[in-house]
Amino acid sequence: MAKKIIIVGSEGFIGKSFVDYYKRLDDSNIELYLVDIVPIKKNNYYNANASNFEKINKIIQKISPDEIYNFSGSFSNVFKTDYQNNVIATKNIIESILLNNLDECKILINGSAAEYGLIQKEDSIINEDYPLNPISFYGLSKVFQTYLAKTYFLMDDINIYITRPFNIIGYGISSKLFIGRLINEIKLNIKEKRKITLGNLSNERDYIDIEDLISAYVKIIRKGVPGEIYNIGSRSSIKTQNLLKKFIEIFEIDEKYIEIDKSFIRKFDIPKIIADNTKLKELGWINKISLENSIQKIKSSILGL
Repeated sequence: MAKKIIIVGSEGFIGKSFVDYYKRLDDSNIELYLVDIVPIKKNNYYNANASNFEKINKIIQKISPDEIYNFSGSFSNVFKTDYQNNVIATKNIIESILLNNLDECKILINGSAAEYGLIQKEDSIINEDYPLNPISFYGLSKVFQTYLAKTYFLMDDINIYITRPFNIIGYGISSKLFIGRLINEIKLNIKEKRKITLGNLSNERDYIDIEDLISAYVKIIRKGVPGEIYNIGSRSSIKTQNLLKKFIEIFEIDEKYIEIDKSFIRKFDIPKIIADNTKLKELGWINKISLENSIQKIKSSILGL
């Protein structure tokens, strides 16, 4: 019998990449079911918001999945919005699993490094036990999501896996994030020779390619321990200024087009944060794609190569 997998948030950046991963596998023993709020027509697609219990429960009840990956959510940084989409949606999925007695179903919850928030200056490589100190409503909603999942695990012993991705790089990522904004600015520069306007370039971040991220999710739900939290990152960092230089070199952009706008600089901007990915590495996962290769893939997507 084929394994049934539900991808909640299938039309978002991560969801689409996850679907593409399984399409490339072309495994007849896996059936994908897609759930999102976008009103489109696709095979095995359900138009629903996971924050609506009745709708998501009806889908889960009908499919009886073996695995659920929850990539739905929002990072609007509006408390009510992010709480509804990140916390309530997660609660509904878990409650549906319990209501329908799907004891063997595995659930992967997509958290965020934003949960760590304001870290101490002397710290930089952060493991999963580091104190949570969010500095945004988005980060706070992800902390609530994590504690909710952990509580359900302790109360009901469900097969739930919690992830904390660090900075993701890939074509199609939201323009609310630095990489997404930079990609959009580069596209405008190529098309119209417009200035590339950016904010703080002095911070350091841990970046991971979207394909490595997807492989980490699969490794965690296959080999991980239920109830555990897993950082997903490269365990290395790069200054944003140096990352920008790599983009400039690969895209062959004249530096005269780069300008800094102080209004883009946030009040709280963590100087440096790196994922301690020891737990993930112990599952046999390795990150394979270099930053240069990630940027080359983005270039190919922009230029249609």
